[in-house]
Amino acid sequence: MSSAAHRWFNLRAISVVALLLALAQTSKANLAALAESATPETAPIPVEIDGRPIVSIYTALGGVSPEERAAKIQERILRFARNRALSPDTMHAEDLGPWAEVRAGQDVIMAVTEGDAAAQGRPRLQIAQEYAEVIRRAVVIYRQEHTLRSFLRGLLFSVLSTVGMVVLILVLLRLRRLVRGQLELLIRRTEEKFSFQSIQSRMARYFLVPLIGTGIIIVTAVVVVILEIYVILVLTFFPATRYFGYRLNRWTISELAALGHTIWSYLPNLVVVVAIVVAARALIRLNGYVFREIDQGTVTVRGFYPDWARPTAKLVRLLLLAVTAVVIFPYLPGSGSPAFRGISVFLGVLLSLGSSSAVAHGAAGTILVYMRSFSVGDFVKIADTVGEVIEKTLLVTRISTQKKEIVTIPNGSVLGGVVVNYSAEARKSGVIFYTQVSIGYSTPWPKVHELLISAALATKDVLVYPKPFVLQSSLDDFCVSYELNAFTGNPQNMQFIYSDLHQNIQDKFHEAGIEINTPHYLSVRDGNQATIPEQYLPKNYHAPAFRFRQMRDADGMPGSEQGTKHR
Repeated sequence: MSSAAHRWFNLRAISVVALLLALAQTSKANLAALAESATPETAPIPVEIDGRPIVSIYTALGGVSPEERAAKIQERILRFARNRALSPDTMHAEDLGPWAEVRAGQDVIMAVTEGDAAAQGRPRLQIAQEYAEVIRRAVVIYRQEHTLRSFLRGLLFSVLSTVGMVVLILVLLRLRRLVRGQLELLIRRTEEKFSFQSIQSRMARYFLVPLIGTGIIIVTAVVVVILEIYVILVLTFFPATRYFGYRLNRWTISELAALGHTIWSYLPNLVVVVAIVVAARALIRLNGYVFREIDQGTVTVRGFYPDWARPTAKLVRLLLLAVTAVVIFPYLPGSGSPAFRGISVFLGVLLSLGSSSAVAHGAAGTILVYMRSFSVGDFVKIADTVGEVIEKTLLVTRISTQKKEIVTIPNGSVLGGVVVNYSAEARKSGVIFYTQVSIGYSTPWPKVHELLISAALATKDVLVYPKPFVLQSSLDDFCVSYELNAFTGNPQNMQFIYSDLHQNIQDKFHEAGIEINTPHYLSVRDGNQATIPEQYLPKNYHAPAFRFRQMRDADGMPGSEQGTKHR
């Protein structure tokens, strides 16, 4: 072969080799792209055996998601581990170019892709070899733990733990009952030995009773701890739940540590909160003491009535509590969180939209207190309701009528209406009640006054002083209207007073032989029997005959007599 032909052959060979290398690189890139169809995941998916993660999967492979890869790998490992005829020593790693595989003999357990290697920052084959050793150890441990002997040992330990837990809780509850019984016995003996108001009895109640309640809380917390330790122990006795028990134990310890750290960090704010609460409590006690003295009359303030003391004390106490809550709020744990603020806004909107009428009635109830229109026990008339005030709250006023009906009136309606208080003056000189009768012109008015006053004085619950009096209210067509006014100190018995008074008026006038012309009589009086009951008429009484009188004409001259006389 000539040198030119030889050079041409070498160039052609070099070109073919270069083309093959390029195709190899392209196919390798295509295979890598096919093997790694997704970018590395930020959160690895663990492959777990008995709840314990052994290897991690980062990327998808051939359209299979990392979760599905992890589930299939777990299934292969468990199938291999349960087949005790297969030796764990056959586990090895092989590099196939685009990926590396972990094999058990000729069976593929898992593949390590370029994405898995890139996520860990190590060579693909090194990771596969490490995974092969980890899986081999996991298989050995699985076969050692999943035996009948291991299961029976776990069952025995679980039974012993259950018995120990039950015995410990029973002993703890028994101890609590004994301690509580001793404390209650000590409190009872102290109260029997000393007076109920003595300092010894108070100290026993103030310290020992809260100690009993604290003991219940402590025992409950200890029982919860015992139950949690029991659950963790039972879980660790069995291979399938052992790692879950470990994780539960670590979670509990970490949460308790976080809680302790949070409490320790909150201690400065807690000191501030305690100081504010102590100061607010002292002010509330001072407020109660001052207004209690005003209510009892020990302390007098010009222009401030004693019956204002209790409601004012409640308002001041509410104001102090509100100010305390506002001052404490920034020091509360979580006060700056969005959830806490959202709840605050929600409650504010709910109260503003749903309690407008309640706020109006509450404001009216407060105003009524300082108006002093009535008090509990007063006999009043509110609108058309007459009765005794039995309850006066911030929102409503309750009245018991004379028919024993309980009527509830919103304070807004009370404030907007007219209140007639019969008891206000009844406590001083008595309240006036009145009634009207109509007597003919033929009866002298002094006699009518005398009979009405005597009827009033004969009525129960009518005061002798101030003395009853009579007013002539009108001169009607056929009679005179007399108004009897009398005083009583028991207006709540007004319906019975009126009934007795009307009976006495009838008796007095009938005894005096005077007719009560109400309603008006349209009969001819000289020819009819008097309208007085028969028991008040004389025994020889007869209905009067017609009287004759001389009629006069328009000039005043006597005319003819009219009428007839008969029996």
